[in-house]
Amino acid sequence: MIRLFSFCFVLFLAGSFNLVGQTTNKEAEDALAKGLKAYENNKVEAAIKLYNKAIKLDPDFAEAYYNRGDANAYQEKYPEALADFNKAIELNSKYSEAYYGRGNVYSQLEQYPEAIKDYTKAIKLDSKNALFYNDRGFAYSALKKHTEAIKDYTKAIELDADDANSYYNNRGDAYSALKKFAEAVEDYTNAIKLDPKDSSAYSSRGDAYSELKKLPEAMADFNKAIKLDADNAKAYSGRGVTYGMEGKIPEAFADFTKAIKLDPKDPRGYYGRGVVYFFQKKLPEALTEFNKAIEVDPKYLKSYGLRGQVNEIQGKVPEALADFTKPIELDPQNAEAYIPRGIFYFKQNKHSEAIADCNNAIELDPTLPFAYGLRGDNYSKLKKFTEAISDFTKVIELDPNNSVKVYKMRGDAYFNQGKYPQAIPDYTKYLELDPKDAITYFNRGNAYNFLKKNAEAFADYTKVIELDPKYGDAYIQRGIIYFKQNKHSEALADYTKAIELDSKNSIIYYNIGQAYNKLEKKAEALANYTKTIELNPKYVDAYVSRGLVYFEQGKHVEAIADCNKIIELDPTHALAYGVRGDAHFAIKKVPEALADFTKAIELGLENAGVYSDRGNTYLELKKYAEAIADFTKAIELDPKDATNYDNRGKAYKALEKNKEAEEDFAKAKALKN
Repeated sequence: MIRLFSFCFVLFLAGSFNLVGQTTNKEAEDALAKGLKAYENNKVEAAIKLYNKAIKLDPDFAEAYYNRGDANAYQEKYPEALADFNKAIELNSKYSEAYYGRGNVYSQLEQYPEAIKDYTKAIKLDSKNALFYNDRGFAYSALKKHTEAIKDYTKAIELDADDANSYYNNRGDAYSALKKFAEAVEDYTNAIKLDPKDSSAYSSRGDAYSELKKLPEAMADFNKAIKLDADNAKAYSGRGVTYGMEGKIPEAFADFTKAIKLDPKDPRGYYGRGVVYFFQKKLPEALTEFNKAIEVDPKYLKSYGLRGQVNEIQGKVPEALADFTKPIELDPQNAEAYIPRGIFYFKQNKHSEAIADCNNAIELDPTLPFAYGLRGDNYSKLKKFTEAISDFTKVIELDPNNSVKVYKMRGDAYFNQGKYPQAIPDYTKYLELDPKDAITYFNRGNAYNFLKKNAEAFADYTKVIELDPKYGDAYIQRGIIYFKQNKHSEALADYTKAIELDSKNSIIYYNIGQAYNKLEKKAEALANYTKTIELNPKYVDAYVSRGLVYFEQGKHVEAIADCNKIIELDPTHALAYGVRGDAHFAIKKVPEALADFTKAIELGLENAGVYSDRGNTYLELKKYAEAIADFTKAIELDPKDATNYDNRGKAYKALEKNKEAEEDFAKAKALKN
């Protein structure tokens, strides 16, 4: 809690600042002196009457206006106080105490920019007064300008080191606001050295220790604060938080309740009890507590955040959004106020809105790691991976010791960009810090897979299975590697395990079919291709593979039916026309075969086989010139196939081109030998 000196130590101020004798009117001077004496004895009304008398006797008596302003401020008569300080300054423009007094009134009215101007003027007139710096520091802190506040508190300590208990406390509070808790602990410790009975300093140091996760030290400080002042509500609230962090929920709840009893207008106790209820999933009770915290202090921002979460869980989306927006309305210069709403927008898939909130937070505080992380997460959802990577990198720069998850997130962004060499080191870094994350091993395995580093990929998939034996995709991917290595039985074992975990996955049945096919178990292969098609009637590759098996088995009608289905699903599937052409040719439907081979070639099936097949079709139709052209093309594509030379020779012979025919027959014979 900031220690502001305005009007809380009026007796001290009266003795320190007032300069009796700044008038030539002896009666006015006597009235002022008597007024000061009455003020010292806490007889404020009597003092004001005497100040009135002094002013009546000498209307230009600046000190009388100053002291009456001080007394009016003490009674919270701020307009009257301002009028008096204004008059004192009008009469004496170098009256530092009057500027200071007016600055304090502005602070009480929360008009902090005006307060800072007056404190600054007072300092210019009297640069050796520690109180001036301290209270300007308070005004800076109220404006969240904690760095400037720290400079002022530091100056106050330099000027009055022996009486700096409050200055250390205030600077500690400013460091805490900047999350520099180690520095805050040091300041609170210095305050305690100057005043070992300062219960508030122990309480504040306990809060800082709690933030540093030094729970034994925090607990000791809260206990000491309570021992020194059994009515210290803040200490009970702080100890309640520490109990909560230790998992001692009943003790935490009891302390929050005690804090409420001691100070029913302090929101922290209600908020603490709300947090307990929230984590116990007692949402109606939590909501009641957060409502109460907001009722007693509508500017207690934390309560809106958790009340928003309660409303969100209960499906009250407009109410939740209103709660997440309220802290921003109350404190638009508070960078962290934008984060809860940004998270809410993220969950609602409103990523542009979430990014806007993160932008505002970063603009206000470019050192806020979470804002960059959240923005990066939203960019990833929008597939803006370059921007996401930039943000994740910034998080790591700002907070390298607390960026474990960010390495994984950046790795995912690199992966989605196809930058597998960059993704792998990030996944590796994350796994060093969290070696039991099966998903990240799987992702790294996929990255290795894309880079054709099968050994590394295989090792990662195996690790995934070790960590999570029910991770079906890992069995699939490891099975694929086995398949590539021609270890078809091992592949089949992995695919079979995967299908046990996911019996509705058409891809796995297809892979099983492929493995059986390689193992020459055609019946099993056909059964699995058929199962694939049952689960996914648009699975083109399953029709292709089944059609090829049917063709190999001489089931040409069935092969043609599968090819027809492929062409229905994908009219540009060249291979389907090629296979159907072979099947048509096998059942003597030569014109249909010719049409299919021609279509396959038009669609880009550029291999020796299809030209050879069409050549044979032309040969069957006695179109020898066309046959020769196709066999010639087949020979260009595969000059080692003797059959094409032999068939072209037959076409030449049919055209009575005996020389060319004999050359082709000789070439075919040479290749066969």
